[in-house]
Order: sequence, then C-alpha cells, then structure tokens
Amino acid sequence: MDQHEQDLAFEKTLDDSKLLLDDASRVADEDYEFTLESILAEFGGENAPKGAGIDLSPPKPAVSVPVNLPDLPENEPDEELEDETDDGVEDIVPSLDTPQTYSLQEVLSRTVQDVLDEQKKEPVLEEPTRRGLFSRKKRAETEELYERPDADEEPAERHARPVPVPEPEPEPEPEPPIEETVTDYREAMQNARRVSRYALLITVLMWIPQALDSFGFMPELYTQEKLVGVLPYFVLLALLCVLGREVFSYGVEKLATFKMTYELLTALLCVAALGDTALYLLLPQRQCAALPLHSVAALSMTCTLWGRSMLFRALYDSFRVAAIGDAPYMITVTAGGAAKRSGSVEGFSSAAEREDVSGRWQTIVLPVILVGAFVFSVLSTLQIKSWALYFWNLSAILAGANALAFPLIYALPLRRLTRRFAKSGSALAGFAGADTMRRSNCVILTDSDLFPPGTVTLNGLKIFGEESGKVFSYAATMAHASETGLSRLFDNLLAAEGGHLEPLSDLNFYEEGGVGGTIHGESVLFGTAAFCRKMGVTLPNGLKLQTGMFLAVDGTLIAVFAVKYMAAENVDWALHALHRARITPVLAVRDGNITPALLKRKFGTDAHAVYPQLSTRLALSEREGSKPCALIYREGLMPYAELTVGAKRLCRAVRAGNALSLLASVTGTMMGFYLSFEAAYALFTPFKLLLFLLLWMVAAIIDGLFVDKY
Repeated sequence: MDQHEQDLAFEKTLDDSKLLLDDASRVADEDYEFTLESILAEFGGENAPKGAGIDLSPPKPAVSVPVNLPDLPENEPDEELEDETDDGVEDIVPSLDTPQTYSLQEVLSRTVQDVLDEQKKEPVLEEPTRRGLFSRKKRAETEELYERPDADEEPAERHARPVPVPEPEPEPEPEPPIEETVTDYREAMQNARRVSRYALLITVLMWIPQALDSFGFMPELYTQEKLVGVLPYFVLLALLCVLGREVFSYGVEKLATFKMTYELLTALLCVAALGDTALYLLLPQRQCAALPLHSVAALSMTCTLWGRSMLFRALYDSFRVAAIGDAPYMITVTAGGAAKRSGSVEGFSSAAEREDVSGRWQTIVLPVILVGAFVFSVLSTLQIKSWALYFWNLSAILAGANALAFPLIYALPLRRLTRRFAKSGSALAGFAGADTMRRSNCVILTDSDLFPPGTVTLNGLKIFGEESGKVFSYAATMAHASETGLSRLFDNLLAAEGGHLEPLSDLNFYEEGGVGGTIHGESVLFGTAAFCRKMGVTLPNGLKLQTGMFLAVDGTLIAVFAVKYMAAENVDWALHALHRARITPVLAVRDGNITPALLKRKFGTDAHAVYPQLSTRLALSEREGSKPCALIYREGLMPYAELTVGAKRLCRAVRAGNALSLLASVTGTMMGFYLSFEAAYALFTPFKLLLFLLLWMVAAIIDGLFVDKY
C-alpha cells in the first residue's frame, strides 16, 4: 500500500470517530429527542442516510426509547396505573405534555398485557339479520347494544354491580296418577254419551214434524196455531240447552282465557234461536217473515255433544291402555326420527290432553267470524227496517258460520285410531304425540325390529382346527357383547353345548360389519366375509355364503357360521305400510348382514331405508328415551308401524278437515249475510240450510272416516 492510500484510510478513520463522538454527545444531551429517522440511521434502516448504520458498541439488554402515550379519557382512569407510588416507587404514568422515555422491555410488557386484557372481554354478539317481511336493518357499528356505565362511576363499583340472574323456569306440575285420570274420563265419557243420546232424541223429534209438514202430512192446526206449531220447539230447544250446559260453560271458560272455540259459537246460535222463537210467539210482525231456525240450532248442539262424547271416549281408551302397567316400550322422537325406547311414561297424560291444531286455528279465525256475524246482523236489520227480525238475522248468519264438522274434525279420527290401537296393545298421546312423530317422518329400526327372535337361525357351521367348546364360547362372547340380533342365537347354542362366556376386553366395532376384541390375550374378530377380508383374514376359495358370520383368532379363520334370516309376516306388512305412507326407515342395526339389500331380498322392499354410518347406527340404537309420544305393550314391528302411520294419517285428516270446515264457516257466514240482507226468506229455509251444512260436513270428515284403513 502506497502513502496516498494510507492517508485516505486514516482520514476515513477520523471521520468515523467524529461521527461516533457526535452521537455520544447527542445521547448525553438531556434535551435531545430521538426521532424515527435517527433510530433508523443508527440501526441501519432502509431510509438511513449514507454513512449511518455502523454500531461499534455492544448490544444492551434494554434500549431506552421515547414513547408518546395516547390521550386517556378523562372519565375512565386506568385502574391499573393509579397509586403506584405508595411503596416509594416512582410514578410510571408520565405527563401528557412532554414525551417520556420507556425501555423496550416495558413497552413490550405493556403491549402484551393490553392484548390479554382485550381477549378477556366478552364479545358483543350481533343479532341475526331477519329476512322477508320482518327484515331489519343491520345495526351500525357505533350502535350500543348494552347500556354504558355512568361516567362518574368508579371502575371498582362497576365490577361490584350485581349481574341480573334470569329467573328459573317453573317446573311442570306433576301429573296425577293415571288411575285417577282413567276414572275422570270414564265418568266424563259416560255422562257425555248419555247427554248426547238424549240430545239426538230431541233433535229427531224436532225435525220429524218439519219433514212431515214439508210434504203436507201435518194438520192445519199445526200451521195455524202458533202454540202448537212453535211452542213445543221452544221448550225442546230450551231443554236441549239445559242438557248441553257444559257446552256453554266450556265456551265461556275458554273465552275468559282469550280463546274462542266452536262451543261458544254453538251456544250463541242456540241463544239467538231461542230469542227468535220467543219473538215469533209474541210479536205479530215477526210471524209474517221466515220460520225460526230452532231445529238447525238443535242439530248443531247435538253434533257438539256427540263430538265431545267421541273425544272423551278416545282419550279414555288411551288412558285405559296406559293404566295397564309399565309399558315395555315407548315411542319418543330423537334427532334421527321416531324411536322405540324404554323409559318412564311421565308426560304421556299432559301430551294426550293438549289442544290439537284445529283448536289453534279456530282461535284465530272464529273471533273474526263472530264479530262479522254481529255486524252483518245489524246491517241486515237496518236494511229490512225491522228490529223484530234481528235475532233471525243473527241466528241465520251464525247457523251458516257454525259448521257441523267442527266437533268431529279431531274427535272422529282419534276415536277410530284409538280403537284400533287398543286392540293391538298400544296407546297414542293425542294429537301432540302424533304431530311430533309426523314432523320427524322417520322411524328408527333395530335388529330385533326387523328380525325378531325366532326368525334368525343357524343353517350350518364349519370349524377349522379348533375345539368346538372354544369356538362356541368365543363366538357367543363376541355376539353377546355386540348386542346384535345374533346374541340370542349364539347364547342358545352355547347353552346347548354347556359352555360359558369368556372375559372380553377392548371391544371395537368396525364399519365393514364386524367386531373385534381380546379374549385371554388373543385377538378375536367376528363378522361378515367383507369384514374379515378387510382385516386380512384368509377365507376359503369359492365361498358363496351371503349371510355368514366368520370367527378368526390372531388373524386365522377358525369357524364359519351359516346364518339364515327368515321374513316375518308382520314385519313384511309393516315395511310395506311404511313405504305406502312415505315414512323413511333408518336402520340403526349392529348386525353387518342386515342391509337394505337383505331387506329387498327377504321382503320385496326396503321402504327406501337409510343406512347411516356405524357411529350413527350405534348412537341411534340406544335404549333409553324420554317424553313419550305413544306406548307399546306388544313385541314386534307391527304395532310400532301402526302408530307411526296412524299418527301421520291423523294429522293429515285433522288439518284437511279443519281447513274445509273453516272455509265452510266463512262461506256460510257470507251466504247468511247476503240472503238476510236481501230478505230472501224463501231461499233460506231450514231444510236448505241443513243440506248445505251436511254437504260441507261430509267433505270435511271424509278423511276421518277412513283414517284407520291402512
């Protein structure tokens, strides 16, 4: 290196030394403020000026960095940063007027603590946005969902404020003993049946003279003398109202709870007909118009009493079956559908007595019809300008509005179904239980449902190099532990050979159709041919056994069992009934041989069965349940299928009949208003009104008449 190069290197060293001295003087200056540019220049950032980025001093454990703290809200002091100088420690809260310095370690500690505090805060949940008619705009981000604390309230007081605890829901009242319920419904049924028979007799006596008079067979005294032609009807209708006083009390009782039923409509029709009949006897100006509708009111009251009698009889049959004793099975609804379980019958009575859907619909529509009837009767009276005809106008409109099918919509199909269920040893928990099963539209079937005991037999077996006692013990142990339909078959086989079950551990179920476990330290596999092949077990060549069970120990096949599945007649009927009703069976089976293909071969139909995964099948095959929808006292799939199919048909009949009855009520109301408004008394005779009501009644209850025919 020549002299010139040495001079340049020396000058460069002097420049570097001068730069370091300048930096040291800046650090020593107390009034100097670090800036972002100076920090980047010192540590070699991208924006550092030329000549910067050279740090000859060793790294320090903490670097002092000036930090400008953000402005804190005046009404929310930081609780953690107050009163830190009690122990003689210098206050760490800096003045907001001048920038202060913090070590990098302190800044990182504060940042991490703030993040942890933010995570502890409860998130504010947004309301789900609604669609359609009741849609609501999404809340703005600045909108407060909860009430903010007062500004002058201390943080400690806010945390000490008691959190409101929601009141626990009241526990449902315990049901009375089923025997008391049976006794109550027996008395109610007997009383309703007796009253309905008397009501039918009175109604027939009221209609026979009118029928004879229409054909000209009644004497002139009947038509000319009002005491003979009208007074008996008034007395008979009044007697009928006395017999049906429970209808009046029930209608008023429901009205007190802001619910209106057809019983109140019937009671008002009878009162209006009685008033019109009395005016027909007393006022001459009333006698020149149409005849009173007392016979139509009597028919309406009779239908109401007969409907109540049918309903009490149906509920009595259900409770009578339920009072036999603890039911072996109950039907409850799970996530997979209706399932046959074992459990308590608590809740059956309350579900059976619950209101059906027709009562809920009538509570909405009938108040509108009743208000319309009163308004239309006033308008018709004003039109004809005769207040003596007000009760006739009101009774005419109420007679058209009070469909005769109202009392029979629910009572008739329920009565026919409960009579069939009682014969098959089962009971339905009213419309509530039926509607719960209908909504699922699926039934969970287990091994014993599809192939009950006696339908699974052993058609032959073959043992490979093992003792028969060990083979039977191992096979029975695996079948018993898997809880399939084969358990009883192998238990009987083991009992015939005089063997016993072995201790089993590490039981596992496999998707391919088998189980595995450990017996006396040996790995045992028991399942179908596909399962054994999947597990690496060598099977004999040319094997053509579709429903066989294979037993392997430590990967070696030791026995083959030829199992035969026979189709039971009641299961065949049940699967076809489910298929016709479009109810989907869910196969919660543990036997790997029972598949939709096997059902198709044995029964001619699989009813579009669903075959879920193994974990789902095991979960659905549990035996415990709650909230019974029905009770079953007989074995087999037939009563189970009868209940599920009948429940669906009951709901369909009630909904269809209710829709037609409400349509008939609205149509009859408008027709009665039009004819009374036009004073068309010749068209609005009792016989023509009777024909109108009977046609609508037959159309509404036709499904109920055949609800049990399946």
